[in-house]
Amino acid sequence: MRILFMTLALLATLGCQSTPLSYSSLIDKITNDEQVAIADLRAAFLESPDLSSRMQRLSELEEQAMQLVADQPLKLGSIGSFILDTYYGSLTGHYVSQRFYEHVESPEEAALHKHWLERIFADMKRAGDGSRTHPYPATTPIEAQTFATISGLRPVGSIYETNDAMAFGILILGRPEKGAIISQHFNVAALYRAVEQELENTETSQIDFNPFTLIGYLARRGDTAAQASIGAFLASQNRVTEATRWLRAASRKGNLLANTELARLFWQRSRQEDDQELKQRALDEVLQNYLHAIALGSSDAMYALGVLYLNKHYGEENQNSGVPLLQQAADVDHSDAALFLGHLYYGGEQVDKDTAKARSYYTKSAELNNPFARRSYARFLLDRTIEQPSDPRAITWLAELAKEEDSDAMLLLGNLHARGVSVKQNFRKAFSWFKTAVKTSPENAGIVNEVAWTLTVSNLDGLKRTRYALKIMETMMNSDKEAQQRPEYLDTWAAAYAANGDFGRAITLQQQAVEAAETGNNDDVLDILREHLEAFQNGKSITEQAP
Repeated sequence: MRILFMTLALLATLGCQSTPLSYSSLIDKITNDEQVAIADLRAAFLESPDLSSRMQRLSELEEQAMQLVADQPLKLGSIGSFILDTYYGSLTGHYVSQRFYEHVESPEEAALHKHWLERIFADMKRAGDGSRTHPYPATTPIEAQTFATISGLRPVGSIYETNDAMAFGILILGRPEKGAIISQHFNVAALYRAVEQELENTETSQIDFNPFTLIGYLARRGDTAAQASIGAFLASQNRVTEATRWLRAASRKGNLLANTELARLFWQRSRQEDDQELKQRALDEVLQNYLHAIALGSSDAMYALGVLYLNKHYGEENQNSGVPLLQQAADVDHSDAALFLGHLYYGGEQVDKDTAKARSYYTKSAELNNPFARRSYARFLLDRTIEQPSDPRAITWLAELAKEEDSDAMLLLGNLHARGVSVKQNFRKAFSWFKTAVKTSPENAGIVNEVAWTLTVSNLDGLKRTRYALKIMETMMNSDKEAQQRPEYLDTWAAAYAANGDFGRAITLQQQAVEAAETGNNDDVLDILREHLEAFQNGKSITEQAP
């Protein structure tokens, strides 16, 4: 009997849960001071039969409220009430209501809205992490901007997006008080559903409704994220005039994504122009749009403009302006800017050569998960002309790349273990990494050639693997016709034969290498190729410092 009673009770409970409460019934509960889950309130609102009209009213009211919040707080009281009457779970509604009651010094009312604000904000954070694959839920695009504002960010750009994780979403770029701009992704499928419902019974009902339909609908209503989305799409279709018009509309509302896209469009135009006056006009547009984006905090714009300055696109007299822009971007953790500065200080280009600064910028970029920086830093550590301390992080960083089947990282791990740089010297591990690199990318002639050369000519006797080197060169050279024309690959192939005692074959291949260099006007390598040929003719193999 007890078991039967518990079973019946469980079925009764499940039966209650299968019947969702209506939005109006949840509002009654709130009015009676009963606890209501935020997720339930949102779900019930989205199932409202009049969702379309409610969402239109909600969006308009939220937009008005956020335009007034900074300068006209006294007007927020009535607008906040209208928002919450439309949807009591609105983050924006409680945010502006709290601001209003704080302004009129009504602490109890302010505390009530603060309580709801915190609950809604926490629920949104529980439901996602703001990434592209796990976006935050947001009822409206304005709610997404409010979320960013409450997170301590100033929204400076937005664009709509759709992917496998969400039917319709929005990317919000937010600028913190200090540091780099932060990207937050939001799922705003509720808006998609509402507008689809709104259009179902109109003259447009025959149109196939999709995200692009909605974006066009929003753009015509002045939505800056939609305008930027249309502009970016038209730009991708090379419809430059139309794209420019939409992007300019978005940029006038302070959408830095529109500025960066305009800069890219005008840069392309400058590259295509033969008329110097038109070319300069396009470059001026690039400059102005990047400056607008920089003013809004875009480190991408700082980096892009810095590179243009350094490459003398704005004249040699302005070239020095590039380095400060790169430094400004690197200071807010732009990894490519830090990497570029590492290269500049390493080579002494446009700045005084400073290996300590080069190391600092390389490691900064590597710490920001830039794979190019991690590989560049390893090559920097392998430079025999620089005396510097070891750094075990280089091994860790490359190993992480190797897990992603990065054959260049594997090759560098082999070099570091062979030389004992930042790790204990170990020829067995070095050879293992070299073999893994070749196995991972057998079609990569550069990888195969470098491994074969090192294992053929290295002055580290314990590292040499001449039979293996010849084997992989034979396989690669016999299957790659382009490689057969490259003097450096022919040189390695010949050296491998010589190291295995076949000097006749080595001489034949080396003569081909010399001929290929002469035909291709590779005068810079002719002398060394001829030296190797003479060595083979004298029955000698090649030995040098490698890696």
